[in-house]
Amino acid sequence: MCKKILLISLFLFSFSNILVSQEGKLDKGKKSLKDQKSTGNKGKRTSKTSSSTHNDPPIENPLARILWFAFAYTAYGVAIETPWEFNGSMHDTEISNYPYKEHRYGNFIYTDSTNYNITRFDVTNNFVRENGNLYGNNLGVNFRFLKRFALELEHLYLSEKVNNTTDNFSMYSALLKYYRIRTQRFDAWFGLGVMHVGNDVDKTGFGLGFGAELFVAKPISIDFSHKWTSINQQEVHKTKLLLKYHIKNYHISSGYEHFKIGVSKIKAFSIGVGARF
Repeated sequence: MCKKILLISLFLFSFSNILVSQEGKLDKGKKSLKDQKSTGNKGKRTSKTSSSTHNDPPIENPLARILWFAFAYTAYGVAIETPWEFNGSMHDTEISNYPYKEHRYGNFIYTDSTNYNITRFDVTNNFVRENGNLYGNNLGVNFRFLKRFALELEHLYLSEKVNNTTDNFSMYSALLKYYRIRTQRFDAWFGLGVMHVGNDVDKTGFGLGFGAELFVAKPISIDFSHKWTSINQQEVHKTKLLLKYHIKNYHISSGYEHFKIGVSKIKAFSIGVGARF
């Protein structure tokens, strides 16, 4: 009797594992992105008070105006530039031809009239792999202009093989980036734009991103970035941490990339190449 119960338990356990294994990470992630959660209008009331019927002119508060201007001035300084930076080296920094053209600088240079670009294209391509069944490619183009701005376009493609069937995932992103910190050894940016999930999801969301690159010593740098959007109230994240080895206007990179697709999380090894023009 005990043997029969044990055999039945093993059969049910194996059967449940087969059912679970039939659904891969990409499939689960895309299904969660397609599941629309309705917030509804519960508890929403509309009421009109006697004060709303009057068209009394608003009372101007001098203190509120002072606080508003102080907040706007502080926000501008934090996000764009402070008065102390306006006359500093970072205000007039230029885009370098490529990192480590000389030992002392990376993506930006302070005072070298012969070694900077008005614009620059950075092209990167990284192969990502979590395991033998889940892998993909991350292609990006970063167009730098006006000393401190860039337009970045990226395409992420992932493929997963589950039980002799292949599932795919594609995501496109376009961010307008502002390089808030532009020193010769370290730069940092934030960006706004859109991120689109393709395949059978076919949804677009508002995108946010931030990142930084530290130039440790020639020819090594550490590059980090994180991008985020929301699709049907489910989060989609793309994070990378790469070690780069620079060879003139080219580089080789290797490191870690993390993707969150709805309910699915993917941790991948990354290796790739890049070039500047």
